[in-house]
Amino acid sequence: MNWIIVREEELNAEKIVSLRDKRHQHIKSILKKNPGDSLQVVIPNLGNFFFRIIEIHESYSTLEKEKSLQTELEPLPIHCFFSLPRPQTTKKILHLAGAYGIQSLSFFATETKNKEYWTSPVYTKEWIDWIETGMSQTGNNRTPKIIFGQNQNWKPYLESWQGEVIVLDRMGDLDSKTMVQSIGSEKQSLFVFGPESGWKPDDLDFFSKRNYLLYTLGRINLRTEFAFSSLLYLLFKN
Repeated sequence: MNWIIVREEELNAEKIVSLRDKRHQHIKSILKKNPGDSLQVVIPNLGNFFFRIIEIHESYSTLEKEKSLQTELEPLPIHCFFSLPRPQTTKKILHLAGAYGIQSLSFFATETKNKEYWTSPVYTKEWIDWIETGMSQTGNNRTPKIIFGQNQNWKPYLESWQGEVIVLDRMGDLDSKTMVQSIGSEKQSLFVFGPESGWKPDDLDFFSKRNYLLYTLGRINLRTEFAFSSLLYLLFKN
């Protein structure tokens, strides 16, 4: 990790924090820092900072907040919807979302067979850890909002979206260059990623009746995490 994540509630009144978990081990064994050294720290949804190491012991490190840093990364003003992926795929999605600082991720089971994935620890308790691995890599300080639609129907959720809905499909009518040019933060764009097997005909009919935009990232079937990273690359480099 290039940045240490410190949550605001971990700081005491003197802006000092003691770390006893993997963050301490990283500072001690990987970064090989010493008392008096500075560290780059992300406080989620607050900013980027320098912290000074007060002391390092065998089981804990104590840090003191020193000064603010210029924001490291401008977050991407987009929202993304996913047909509930396999947990291992979701780990990669959460990491990328944390790295790029997108506004929100929504997960819905668009196919009955996917519902078994909800029982995974990735969805029940580990999701914030995977987001923070991305934040610690890039210095992004915005935590994406996560929506788990376990007890909701996905089509009404899309219908209720107050903004632009962009469905991604390899047979989409519009190419990625046109898509990038059309994106604006004021549109509250929601990018919809379907199952890796592709959208069913009745799903495509549902999109068509609601005039949702249908874009393609290419004419080959991509795994969900690769499609997501392709989209992030296209938008971020612009």
